[in-house]
Amino acid sequence: MGKKKDNAAEPAKKKKKKKGAPEEKITVLGLDEKPVEQTTLATGVPTIKDLMAPPSIDRSNPDYIKVGNKYARNFIIAGYPKMIAVGWADSIYNYDGDLDLAIHVNPTDERNALDELTNKITQFEAQLSTELEKGSNRNITRLQNQIQELYAERQKVEQNYISIFGIQMIMNLYCQSLDQLNKETQLLDNSLKGRKIKLMPTYLQMDQGYKSALPFGKSWLPKNYRNFSSEGLTACFPFYNAEISHATGVFVGVNLQTATPIYIDFEDRRVLNNGNVTVFGCAGSGKTFLVSLLTMRSALKQVRTVIIDPEGEYRTITQSLGGATIVIAPDSTSLINPFDIEEEDEVDDDGRPTGAKIVKINEKVADLLNLIGVMCGTIDNEQRSLISYVISELYADFGFTEDPSSLYLDNVDLNSRGEFVHHGRKKAMPTFSDFHKKLEQVAQNDSNKCLVNVANALRMFKKGGVYGMFDHQTSQSLQNFKEAPVVTFDVSQLEESILRPIGMFIALNWAWEKFAKKNIKQKKRIVCDEAWMLTNKNMVGHEFTAQFLETTSRRIRKRNGGLLVASQNFKEFSDNPQGQAVLTNASVNIFLKQNSTDIDDVQETFKLSDGERNFLSTAKKGHFLLKMGQESTVGFAKAFEYEKYLIEKKTISAVS
Repeated sequence: MGKKKDNAAEPAKKKKKKKGAPEEKITVLGLDEKPVEQTTLATGVPTIKDLMAPPSIDRSNPDYIKVGNKYARNFIIAGYPKMIAVGWADSIYNYDGDLDLAIHVNPTDERNALDELTNKITQFEAQLSTELEKGSNRNITRLQNQIQELYAERQKVEQNYISIFGIQMIMNLYCQSLDQLNKETQLLDNSLKGRKIKLMPTYLQMDQGYKSALPFGKSWLPKNYRNFSSEGLTACFPFYNAEISHATGVFVGVNLQTATPIYIDFEDRRVLNNGNVTVFGCAGSGKTFLVSLLTMRSALKQVRTVIIDPEGEYRTITQSLGGATIVIAPDSTSLINPFDIEEEDEVDDDGRPTGAKIVKINEKVADLLNLIGVMCGTIDNEQRSLISYVISELYADFGFTEDPSSLYLDNVDLNSRGEFVHHGRKKAMPTFSDFHKKLEQVAQNDSNKCLVNVANALRMFKKGGVYGMFDHQTSQSLQNFKEAPVVTFDVSQLEESILRPIGMFIALNWAWEKFAKKNIKQKKRIVCDEAWMLTNKNMVGHEFTAQFLETTSRRIRKRNGGLLVASQNFKEFSDNPQGQAVLTNASVNIFLKQNSTDIDDVQETFKLSDGERNFLSTAKKGHFLLKMGQESTVGFAKAFEYEKYLIEKKTISAVS
């Protein structure tokens, strides 16, 4: 007690500031609690801590906290709706007041989750037994339903279909006065009661509750957790943009958060770079129904559509819209000549027509080279070069050049009125047999022996061969469908591993030649369903079909059109450069429920949040995530009763 204090403990003596001396340094504690040197000129400037922290906190009242000049009350959600779906918490997220919300998520051990579910089942079964003795029918039905739901949930956990999480939702409500805080508390409570959400003030625990709602990533209320499945967890996060909708366009669906309609103008280049769309969803997700809705509603906007249908799913909607279904099959009378070539409107780099007509023979040669590649399975660079030469020479033999007049006969006929008329009749087009004959001639040259195997492999595609259905002139009946609002090519009867990709390719090529290239002013769309068949590496000749699909996605914009690609299997579609290019080139991407085998690839490709991932893993039929660039929203493919009838009625007719 009488000991002399250490010099270090003595107060620092003030020193006079010498003239011309540097400014005195003052030590200030920063966020990391390490000394930070400041000059006297900076004295009084608030630190980051000062800016974040309130000037004072009064914890003396058990029912609220005074934070600076504001009054705050902390709540925890103690009761949840029976059904947790996307949008259930919108009343909280959209509350027009000063409200902070924190969601604490803790994964639950699977074994513990199963034990809890089993205990609940045992508890409810015991209650049911008691109620059965009492004869209370209302309670009996309720308990039976709860037990059934619990058994179903336990089965999902056992099969790793879902996981169980502990969820705590806690919030701080701020007001300028205590009276206002009490009024806002009542308003908030009333707004949530309608959603079956029960609020509980953290009475006597306001301090712990208040801190738990701040962005510390920690809860000081460890006992107030509620078990949620991964399906329910998905619906807890407002991961989506509240609104994505254009002023005009096609009605795509209803926003799940705001219940407002979603309109997308696929044709307006002021809002979208192109009209390309992708739709991905697993079996039973509502993919075909959504594409049918878009086709029907686009038709009302004078958009004509050609559908490549590998599963025979679009006949009904085609017939309902007054369109035509063309069946491509070995015994079909609707024949397509893949060597057909058409003139087209010449366009500049911006897609504006120049007024001239042109025949792009080189482009057609490249397309047919891809077809030959699909038929052969593979061709090397030397063979590609020679095959390109053969196709070019074949068109030259028929007198075809880049001049559109070369496609037509020169004869002039005398009509019934004695007038000479040029009918513009097309010349006969080369066929596959013509190509194969010339290929064999070129292969006879000793320097071209590499073509011998190609010619041999292609014999089965000649008329009379096993796959000779593509060695014909195009049926005259197909010309009657030029003005149909929807034309569907049904290739479902073709053998899946070899013929179906070829049939899809030829139909897609026909759509390009006879549809996309024609009438630059006509708004148009090509739909390629189950497009994974054209990009899947397990399919014969996939590199050629994928290349043509990617090329179509790039060049259709200048023809006043768009490509809609739909598929069940995202991974098989995207697992090659051409598939990735199609995805990148699409202005609108729509995702319905995804398979567990695809969800990782979808998340990685489109940089989905965990909330978006969980939504797509558990989405209900017809629910979708729509992405446009960096924006996203969730919606539901709402259909009117007459639309359902037009899409789903059983009466169908087809041209075969």
